[in-house]
Amino acid sequence: MKKFLTILFLLPLLASCSNEDTLLTERDKIEKYLTSSRHLIAEEEKDSVIEEEPAFYTVFGRFAYRHIVNYYDEGREDKPIVEWGDKLQIRFTAYIFTGNEPSTSAIYWSNEPEIINELGKTSDNTLDWSTEPLHITLGTTDIIEGVERALVGCHEGDYIQVYMTSNLAYGKHLIGVVPKMSMVAWYIKIEKVTK
Repeated sequence: MKKFLTILFLLPLLASCSNEDTLLTERDKIEKYLTSSRHLIAEEEKDSVIEEEPAFYTVFGRFAYRHIVNYYDEGREDKPIVEWGDKLQIRFTAYIFTGNEPSTSAIYWSNEPEIINELGKTSDNTLDWSTEPLHITLGTTDIIEGVERALVGCHEGDYIQVYMTSNLAYGKHLIGVVPKMSMVAWYIKIEKVTK
């Protein structure tokens, strides 16, 4: 009986270690992809490089990574900044992320008309995705946590790429074609910010 109780006590601890190991492995895959394939550096390193406008990523929570593609565009800082409670209008394409360059076969949701049309040509299934912009209110919408966190601090007109570990995506839930414990990537264009 004592062995049985010990095993029952240890099971949650072992599961916790396993989840932690999974997250660290996912984190490592994302960071390797961002630094090697995308040639980005961590935000805290950007002031220590010689390059004048280094491309960088920012980390949010455990673990969402954001790269603002148009960060150095002229006039960007003059546009409205995204804060909690703001209403946003966005276009996006969402991918199941494996640590490699996202491909069209990894798309699980989009509202980009060009993407939907292209997928419709190569798929046997008719896609019933909306081509309308997605309207969200930060802090009150059911959008996944990693995306919501990464939008804060962006500006209207920003094009961002967000990569996140499974805990900030769908976790242990099977969502449509997204397997449980999957990393995901969202490529987002912030079309409008309403205060």
